[in-house]
Amino acid sequence: MTFQNKAVIVTGGTSGIGRALVTAFAKDGAKVMFSGRDKARGAEVEREAGKSVAFLQTEARESAAADRLIQACVDRFGRLDVLVNNAGMLHRTSTLEATDEQWLDSMAVNVDSLFFLSRAAARVMKPQGGGVIVNIASEMGKFGNPRSIPYAVSKAAVIQMTRAMALDFAQDKIRVVCVAPGGTRTPMLEKSVTAQGFPVEEGLVRYSTRVPMRRFARMEEVTPAVLFVASDDATYITGSTVFVDGGTTSAGPGGKIDEARPS
Repeated sequence: MTFQNKAVIVTGGTSGIGRALVTAFAKDGAKVMFSGRDKARGAEVEREAGKSVAFLQTEARESAAADRLIQACVDRFGRLDVLVNNAGMLHRTSTLEATDEQWLDSMAVNVDSLFFLSRAAARVMKPQGGGVIVNIASEMGKFGNPRSIPYAVSKAAVIQMTRAMALDFAQDKIRVVCVAPGGTRTPMLEKSVTAQGFPVEEGLVRYSTRVPMRRFARMEEVTPAVLFVASDDATYITGSTVFVDGGTTSAGPGGKIDEARPS
């Protein structure tokens, strides 16, 4: 796979899977614009990934912010070939415990921003002759999980948005594909584990017993799936969701044990 002379946007690119994607796309020849909230971490990723990447401090909860990010990429690189909607928000909370703010925050980051960015990107890609939109969802978009209602619902919406958009753009040479990781060792996962009352390493071991492969993914095991569906090697794939989850969704709800709790 090569992304030589292609322009890519990665949202949420300052940490976790997003940061790994910025580096991976740049390594494969792409010009990458990435966004995030933390200016210091953005500068760190720019130094790490090289001269072909550029950081824009923004969060596309509003359509105007999404439009600015897309336009910034076009202004800098002259085009937009791939949009990776990676930014995400996880609130660990149950239905009765969830606050209005947690619910609205999850929807704004995980659903609204994807729609605004994808719409703005398609407006550029269609007259340009095509492009690829990759939405990052989660295994929780297929099966729920205790104390995860805002996240699970929002990620299910991402999977459905992928299907609907893929049909809207099927004749415009714009492919829309979803990649849904299972548990992946990222700062977000570690924060979630500690929020449940476990030390990080102990919590990761406990929770990974629900995964058929009995371990969580490394970030470098998720990024190749994203690069593949975004590449010219996947030109007949659209509307699909690729689960990178160690077999969890294949096992189904009955394959999971009860949520681990601190002893």
